[in-house]
Amino acid sequence: MPFLKKIILPFLLCATLFGAQNPPWRMIYDNDTTGILNCISPYNPVKNRVLTEEKIRASVREAVVEGVDAQLLQPAHGWVPWWHSKVLPLKEHEQWFQKHYGAKPNLGEMDFLRKGGDLIGVFIDECKKNNVAALVSYRMNDGHHQEWAFEKKVGGVRAHTLNRFYVEHPDYRIGTLDDKTIKGRVHNWLIPEVRAYKEAFIKELIQIYGALDGMELDFMRHPYYFPDGAPMAERVQVMCGFIEKIRAALDEKSKADGRYRYLGVRVPIHEADWKDVGFEAGSWRKAGVDYFNLSPSYNMTQQTSIAAARASAPDAKIYAELTHTAQTWKFGGKGYDDHCWRRCTKEMFENTARIAYARGADGLSLFNFVYYRAHGGLQDQKGPFNEPPFAQLPGLLDKEKLADIPGYFYLWVKDELFPAGGRWGEYKMDVVPAKGNGYAVLRLWLLDDSEKTYNETQDALPIDRGQWQVSINGKDLEQFQSPPLAYPFPTEYQAGFGRHEQYLAFAVPAGTLKDGVNDILLGNQSPALRLRWIEIIQLPR
Repeated sequence: MPFLKKIILPFLLCATLFGAQNPPWRMIYDNDTTGILNCISPYNPVKNRVLTEEKIRASVREAVVEGVDAQLLQPAHGWVPWWHSKVLPLKEHEQWFQKHYGAKPNLGEMDFLRKGGDLIGVFIDECKKNNVAALVSYRMNDGHHQEWAFEKKVGGVRAHTLNRFYVEHPDYRIGTLDDKTIKGRVHNWLIPEVRAYKEAFIKELIQIYGALDGMELDFMRHPYYFPDGAPMAERVQVMCGFIEKIRAALDEKSKADGRYRYLGVRVPIHEADWKDVGFEAGSWRKAGVDYFNLSPSYNMTQQTSIAAARASAPDAKIYAELTHTAQTWKFGGKGYDDHCWRRCTKEMFENTARIAYARGADGLSLFNFVYYRAHGGLQDQKGPFNEPPFAQLPGLLDKEKLADIPGYFYLWVKDELFPAGGRWGEYKMDVVPAKGNGYAVLRLWLLDDSEKTYNETQDALPIDRGQWQVSINGKDLEQFQSPPLAYPFPTEYQAGFGRHEQYLAFAVPAGTLKDGVNDILLGNQSPALRLRWIEIIQLPR
């Protein structure tokens, strides 16, 4: 027996370390870092750019609620380290930035590091104090602010993204310098040096922070990695090769203490976008991925390809990402956050989670939750603001209770024009009907062309919203007087839903909805209007 133990125990340890595992977490909270200083919050009550250890700890503590058993920290944009790096020392980067752009770096996070602070170390320590897993999420190809990279003069607030490697290799971009799109300005991952740049930083993080419970590779910032002509097989091979290197680095660290470290990936929630990322769930799983975080990027959606990912990687842990908003629209300003947004509500979270579970998700992830708070420009035109709905999160894990909730199903149509003279539109909505599949109401949010850029301070125009023909799954619906509510349930949120006068309502007979994809056919008669949103409200029977 002692002889067998000497053989069997090492074998079991190796099997634990090197076989793909499924993490035990039910819900993962993403701390995007930028929200610590960019939002008005209880721990940052006035807008300032001074980062302190207590602000970092407070950003962890506020998300320590029942069900959230893992937290992610994103240390900036993946180009410049927000830790004490030897791969790219902070002093070396700041000297280059100031010489190249003629401006001194001016960021609270980098000032915190310059004074000896350890952003990631503090985050990990606070997670451990609160018994939640601590992970770092690393952005793999973030295009934010790179539109400024080849300007002669740039402000010091961009020193966390603009860097020497990017500037000295314009040929590494997917597009030419004339290409101003995000896809054009991110890097081409067919180039080995591009991958090696990110690999060196990630491996350094793994070595420095032994207390980490794992790494997440964020392929959503931004989800473009290859030129259009690259074959899918080559894309998958490149990505699996990269994943294998990070998996090996995590396993090498684990050999020292026998503690497994998880590897996750944040990837598109829509199968149509998987080619851009070279994503093939089964192959990535074999390369060493423990969990898949399926992300809509910014706007939460109920229309997903979770079932396809589950079929490709049947034994993997899959999380569906929930965010603070389901739609945005520009109304002025030039900043990234100068937009209005529909606030995600209790009913939206519950039904999105219920559909995700029904399609094969195991758990949930939470992204951009701090953006319920005041942030960005033009705040007087896009409020009022709220605290994030942390209290709602535990209820999203109770699948039995979720079976009894009212149905709220939605589709962001993105202001499609229905011109005067008539037009038909076909739409598909994934639905898990409320218990009993009873009577429901379908509503359309319809805008005059000038209302498309309205902000939260502007009232609806007193206009005719037209006559519409609407059917679901071949069943024609009758229009009726919509109730005077912009949002059909009681809610603390008072922004993001437009005005009730902009909605038309249609009765959906009991039994019309089906579990799965529902076909909606819309036809309008004059005047010309834009369709922004379709929603279906159904109470349990």
